Amino acid sequence: MPQQYIAKLYPAVTQSGGTQPILGICLSGGGSRALSCALGQLSALNGMTLPNGQPILGPAQYISSVSGGSWASVLYTFLPQTINQINVSDSDFLIEPVAPGSLTKGDASDNTPGNVSYMGPYCMGTTPQQFSLANIGIFLKTLTDSWFFAHPSQWSWFWIAGIGEIVLKPFALYSATYNSNGPFVLPSLMFSLSAQEVAQNITNLNPSLGPSDFYLARAGRPSLIVNTNLLENYQLASSPQIPVQATPVATSVLGQSPDGTVLGGGGVESFGFTSTLIGAGGMTGTALVTTNRNYSLCDIAGCSSAFFAALLLQYINDGIHDIITEFENYLIAHGWTEVEADLAGAAIEVAVEFFVDTNSADVIPKYNYWSAGQVSKPSNNTLGFSDGGSFDNSGILGLLAHTNANKIIAFVNTDTVLQGTPPNLTLDSSIGLLFGYGGAGPGDLMDVQVFDDSNPLYPNGAFKAVQTGLYDASCGGGSTLGTATAAFLQQGLVTIENPVANIAAGRVVDVLWVYNNPVSNWQSAITDPGIQSDLAQASQAGTPLWQFPNYNTFEQLYLGVEAVNMLAQLSAWNVQQLSGTIAAWLGS
Repeated sequence: MPQQYIAKLYPAVTQSGGTQPILGICLSGGGSRALSCALGQLSALNGMTLPNGQPILGPAQYISSVSGGSWASVLYTFLPQTINQINVSDSDFLIEPVAPGSLTKGDASDNTPGNVSYMGPYCMGTTPQQFSLANIGIFLKTLTDSWFFAHPSQWSWFWIAGIGEIVLKPFALYSATYNSNGPFVLPSLMFSLSAQEVAQNITNLNPSLGPSDFYLARAGRPSLIVNTNLLENYQLASSPQIPVQATPVATSVLGQSPDGTVLGGGGVESFGFTSTLIGAGGMTGTALVTTNRNYSLCDIAGCSSAFFAALLLQYINDGIHDIITEFENYLIAHGWTEVEADLAGAAIEVAVEFFVDTNSADVIPKYNYWSAGQVSKPSNNTLGFSDGGSFDNSGILGLLAHTNANKIIAFVNTDTVLQGTPPNLTLDSSIGLLFGYGGAGPGDLMDVQVFDDSNPLYPNGAFKAVQTGLYDASCGGGSTLGTATAAFLQQGLVTIENPVANIAAGRVVDVLWVYNNPVSNWQSAITDPGIQSDLAQASQAGTPLWQFPNYNTFEQLYLGVEAVNMLAQLSAWNVQQLSGTIAAWLGS
């Protein structure tokens, strides 16, 4: 039954940037690869401090994430103190970075630091293994048992349920019931920043709601921003998009669509986002809303990574027989008879018969949307939500729109290896978009630009300076890395006006680009023969480190323990090599 609430509103504010160093960390998209990179990056940063002695990963800083980076950031921000009645610390959740010469390929049960064959049960790095064929089969059985596939009107909940069951549930961040009559996914809890936030801004307006109704962010974490987008028309592949930022406090649409069709104007306390607007609340700065489900972590993590709805659909379409075979083997290994397992597999195959041929638009997440800037004129519309990376895959736009950060560490956790030479250097396209290059694609990609390419600091253009800087840092990229420590570049930039993202012109920002790329002097320092052998075979499909370190999201949603550990250790080592640069930079 719909519940009526009063939700606090947050007017849109155009940020101008801080006068003191204010740090934002951006975790790019990229599925399991991005999560594995982020595991290493967060692990290295976790051991670093600011010049004043405060931890870099503290509440005065920000994390802005996209897609696979959002899997990492949501798990990190909301990591429970206990899971299955076991205390879980950051040492359980993160890895211990070690020098490349200390990496070993040992027994899977040996938790010695640097053993790339070991992954603790509550380490974030277990997430890519959750995308095994057997686990996908288990997920399909859950949907089959809930009559999901028999109701096409509910198919837009496919990935929201998937992100919950596969990514969040192992960390006790997802509990839901399923209703085939819709809305299909009914989460048990909402999310917020803290018990104090709930008491001050939610319970005081809604006495029936208390801290026990919410997943609460772990104390001491940086402020989280999860990026996704609204689609003007989810049935059109070229539909313009408008950035959305979800935080533990408020979820906001600050800008507006290029043609002004969809307006933002601010945010609402996150529990009220996707609610139905009745009108202005009885108090200034509030809205009166009704909800028929809890807006939860599965929604923000799922929308931010919505690209994987279509990808998982394709996986199932291409490999349903392999999925069912592995699922049946799993059941047999867990005590089912062959007959029982065969019947369960057959039920799934029948259930998904028509679903696998559906249009990808049918699995785009869809929610009700209303403008927080126009609550006195209620307008409720069903809009699609796209992967954050389909507009800006860096997380930079959301960070600039939502905060006054002036120092940004932009982790570009890409599958694109640096190749060629400037100005024909091949690098991740998301960087060029921020400077106005490569925006000839579908929809409103021209509206992604936020940095002035004609910055006087760079006579040949700011974007060419990125190309040249990353090229120089990596000694040309590819196999000629020489003595490179990491592909990185520290760069001062100036913003241009971007009304779609609600960013003002003239804001001065320092960006430290850190690019996922092979690093030969790290790799050559590895002495373990098992790892050396696996690295030598990295170009061969099916080997443990295939395509390392630039794993392809389309082909490698599942990553084994060694693949995750190796990428996390490389990413952590890169950050550690930059520790002096970061300390000096933040102290300037």
